[in-house]
Amino acid sequence: MKRTSRSKHDIVIEKDVEIPLRDGVCLKADVFRPKGSGRFPALINIGAYQKDKLWVPPPDLEEKPNPYMNWETVNPLWWVPRGYAAVRVDTRGSGKSPGETNPFSLQEALDFHDAIEWSAKQSWCNGRVGTIGISYFAMTQWLVANLKPPSLKAMIPWEGAADMYRDFAYHGGIFCLGFVGNWINNHMAHHLLGRRNQASPDAFSKHWLWHYLRNSLDTDHYYGRQARWNEITVPFYSAGNWSGMGLHLRGNTEAFMR
Repeated sequence: MKRTSRSKHDIVIEKDVEIPLRDGVCLKADVFRPKGSGRFPALINIGAYQKDKLWVPPPDLEEKPNPYMNWETVNPLWWVPRGYAAVRVDTRGSGKSPGETNPFSLQEALDFHDAIEWSAKQSWCNGRVGTIGISYFAMTQWLVANLKPPSLKAMIPWEGAADMYRDFAYHGGIFCLGFVGNWINNHMAHHLLGRRNQASPDAFSKHWLWHYLRNSLDTDHYYGRQARWNEITVPFYSAGNWSGMGLHLRGNTEAFMR
């Protein structure tokens, strides 16, 4: 007989909550939390895939569609009734968060650090924060773990590249133009075409692809964009995919081995 934890809590949803950062910028986040006055552990993710974009899962997925599902993030209707708060954050310069977009950067890791510590101090949180998510939302976990946020107690990086030089941009020193170029252009289009979000006029304005091409060697440019294994002490559950060797697998296996 399959055993799972029981649902005990109703859900409260707070949209477009502002998370203040150390430099005065405020990121936008959605908070899904148990109803009532209790204090609960928080599960947080940060990424550029827009917290307000609905994801409709394929029909063969065990989890059925609901209005709160979002690509590669936790399903609030499973976690929140079981006693967790789910915090979903748009990174700087993406979705509804202002600023200049710079994915997988030291700045993004610092912002994630501040969002974790903000979550821990909220009246609905018990001070313990975990990170969880797939792909982008796993990659940012390694990078914030470098910074050792005091309130980060555990993480689940699911399919997470951990070195933006070796895993993402340059495989064996050869530039991965197909994936990297398509990725940045796709997400630039998602932000700039159709219903543009005027809250982020600088979304994807940085010539991100140029910086990766210009920095073709493993130099200080990649500081903050690589997991520093000797500095990561937080407990984690590493979930890799054997068919994902072209991007994520190395991050999960290296994390385990080191």
